[in-house]
Amino acid sequence: MSPSFARIAPQYDALRPLSSTDRARLERTLADAALVAQDLVVEVGCGTGRLTLPLATLTPARVVGVDAEARMLEVARAKDASARVEWVRGSAYRLPIPDRAAALVLMVMVVHLLRQRVRAFAEARRVLRAGGRLSVWTFTPRHVAEFYLNPYFPSIAVIDRPRFPPAETLTAELRRAGFASVETEVRDEVRRMPITEVVDRVRGRYISTLAMLRPLEYRLGLQRLEELLAQDRSATLTQRSEWAIMTARTAAA
Repeated sequence: MSPSFARIAPQYDALRPLSSTDRARLERTLADAALVAQDLVVEVGCGTGRLTLPLATLTPARVVGVDAEARMLEVARAKDASARVEWVRGSAYRLPIPDRAAALVLMVMVVHLLRQRVRAFAEARRVLRAGGRLSVWTFTPRHVAEFYLNPYFPSIAVIDRPRFPPAETLTAELRRAGFASVETEVRDEVRRMPITEVVDRVRGRYISTLAMLRPLEYRLGLQRLEELLAQDRSATLTQRSEWAIMTARTAAA
């Protein structure tokens, strides 16, 4: 993961709080998996546990959160008062999980951070048991093209276009990694965001792409947003998100 995740770890949850739609997607994923207490769920790229901890309250299964960034895991452990989750440092390319041990692997907003997607998908398949499933949540190319911050930071779309490939590309890569079947559901979400929230998020570089912009472009875009805030603190921006929710299954025994 990007080194910037260490910097933003303390305020990550404030910058990217878990939404009701995030929780609804998680509940549906777990319901479809039909897990029992003997099962293992692994979240790859768990970060501060913003999804992992709710996950652990929704399933009887054992839950392991894996992340490459030690500072993110420190924040996650501090929030896990009941020690319900096992937090482990590791890479998506080399998971600290035995072969065929997991019933479900989650990759939520991880795909765009992977330089070798097929390798990471193959590693997820390695740790999944027969009939296990990998759940991948990512944004679509349409989301990238219509991202609400594009007018302020034009390079975001240029940077993110290759990072968020079409579902057809990911499906082919998942099959190359050895998955027997892949299903995709596209889900659309729209919300109005207060300008105060937008400015706070951009100042905190709440998405990794903001840290990849040229410094001048970042400063000018932030300045425009701050000017909008100064002119009208009640202003809002419309954020439209289009998700690709992908379920890849291993072959049954």
